[in-house]
Amino acid sequence: MRSFKEQLEKDFDNTFFNLNEFAEFHDVDGKKVPIVVDNDTLLQINLGKNADTDGIFQDNRMFFILKKYLDYEPAIGQIMEFDRETFQVGNVLEDFGGYTIILRGIES
Repeated sequence: MRSFKEQLEKDFDNTFFNLNEFAEFHDVDGKKVPIVVDNDTLLQINLGKNADTDGIFQDNRMFFILKKYLDYEPAIGQIMEFDRETFQVGNVLEDFGGYTIILRGIES
């Protein structure tokens, strides 16, 4: 018999990250993996853009990814490639065998 946590992680993997439901493939650090993008929540948090002191706006991304698809534990400040664009990790939350990651655009 599975523990509640094991069953929750299985359901999370099989339902939330199901490609026929919420997940879609994206390129994360050169690997095509199923993730759930949630820019709607990000828009609610900060309208999807942050203005620096010069009034220049940066694009942000927010997504959920299962730990098994990353070869490392993401950390705030590290550089991450998302769909062949470079971002800096702005925040990471860990839960249910995965991560919620908010990426901040990097000025070029």
